Amino acid sequence: MLVKKGFTLIELLIVVAIIAILAAIAVPNFLEAQTRSKVSRVKADLRSIATAIEAYAVDYNQIPLDWSVPRGDPQYPGMSTSTSGIPHPGRADASAPGGVRPGLTTPVSYITNCWIRDPFTQTDSFQTIDFDQQAFTYNFLSPNPLRGVNVLGSYVTRGYADFYGAWRMCSIGPDRNWYNGGNTTLQASRVYDPTNGTVSLGNIWRSQNFSEVRTRPPADISLDPNG
Repeated sequence: MLVKKGFTLIELLIVVAIIAILAAIAVPNFLEAQTRSKVSRVKADLRSIATAIEAYAVDYNQIPLDWSVPRGDPQYPGMSTSTSGIPHPGRADASAPGGVRPGLTTPVSYITNCWIRDPFTQTDSFQTIDFDQQAFTYNFLSPNPLRGVNVLGSYVTRGYADFYGAWRMCSIGPDRNWYNGGNTTLQASRVYDPTNGTVSLGNIWRSQNFSEVRTRPPADISLDPNG
């Protein structure tokens, strides 16, 4: 008579333990690979927008302003009354010369879409992360006298233009926090560094002077040395 032989309890426990060990190794590596992939995509997207900004600057002899609801740009769905600091796509504006406020997509298309969604916020609603943090943040750091708009005083006193150049732009990075645990632009200027951990504090910055910003402006470091 043949006897059917199955797995013993010990053998099953060994198999389960091996699967658990493999999962513990594979899942973190998979998540890190996802983060690294998003970082690479961010850098590619920032490069595309940077090219458009510089092409715009060649044509207009000044960099584009940011979209700013407080300064009079329309408040589109999802925006708040304080939405600002994203690249200006351009729009019809009766008060502007020629009836158009020029931007990166209107009237000349320097890029198809300048409000590219930040890969680190693609699953978020506007109630979770603000509109102007879901697209890449853009700050102009040189005055636009022809348009009557000046740079934020804090950027001037901290010498941002000398460090970054005429503009800077960033993704909120893997920590998904614009202020990186703080509450001012001092903390926002922190730079993402994967050697501190794949998910670590800091924004992924690009500027006119740096294709990849690796450190904060000297004034921000002295004012916030622990960041």
